[in-house]
Amino acid sequence: MYILKIAIAPVIFALIIPLAYCHKWKKESLERVVVLSLCILGIVGLYPAVNYLAGMYGDTGYFLGKFILFTLLPFAVIAYFERWNIRDALKHFGVRKEKVWPSIFLGIGALVITLLISLAITWGNEGITSLSWNAVMFFDAFNEEFLFRGVLFLYLWKLTELRIAYATSITAFIFAHPQNFESLFIVSTAAQGILLAVVTRRTGNILGPWISHGLNRTVIQVIRALLF
Repeated sequence: MYILKIAIAPVIFALIIPLAYCHKWKKESLERVVVLSLCILGIVGLYPAVNYLAGMYGDTGYFLGKFILFTLLPFAVIAYFERWNIRDALKHFGVRKEKVWPSIFLGIGALVITLLISLAITWGNEGITSLSWNAVMFFDAFNEEFLFRGVLFLYLWKLTELRIAYATSITAFIFAHPQNFESLFIVSTAAQGILLAVVTRRTGNILGPWISHGLNRTVIQVIRALLF
C-alpha cells in the first residue's frame, strides 16, 4: 500500500478565471459558473476525507474518496442543475462513443511525450512496484480526467469560450498537484495538462486522456523499477 496525503486547496484560485470572465463578458453564464465554482469549493473542502479513507482502507479507500469527490459529486450537481438525464450528462462530460479511436490514438501520442519528460526528470529514482497501487492509480486517473477535462474543460467551454476553458482546466490541474510545486515534476504535470486538454478539445472524448493519464502513472513505475 502506498498512500498519498496531499491537499488541493490551490485549485480554488483557478476559478477566478471563469468567474471574472463571465462577470465582465458573459453574464448569462455567471449563475452556472457560480454553481460549478461552489461544487469545486466543496471538493476542496471535503478532500481531507480522501486522506482519511486512504488511511482507514488503504488503496481502496483512496480510490473511493476520489471517485465520490471528483466524479460523482460534480456529475450529480451539474446534471441536476442542468436538468440532464444520465446519458446526456455523460456525453456532455466526454464519456461518449463518438471519436473513441481518435481519442485513444492522440492520447497515446500525449503519453509518449509525458513519459519521456517524466523519465528525464525522475532518472535514477526507484520505481514503485506495488501492483494494487498501480491499479488504483490507473483507474483513479479517470476521476481526474472527469473533473479536469470533462467538467473544467468541456462543460466550462460550453459556458464560456475555448481559451477560458483551456486556462481554467490547465491551471486547476497544475494547482491540484501542489506536491510538485518545488520539483521539476511540475514540468511534466503542466505538459500533461496541456496535451490532454488538446486531445479533449479535438475529440470531445475523455477516454484517450484517461488511458494516457493512467498509463503515464503506471508504466513509468514499471520502467523505473526495471531500470533501477
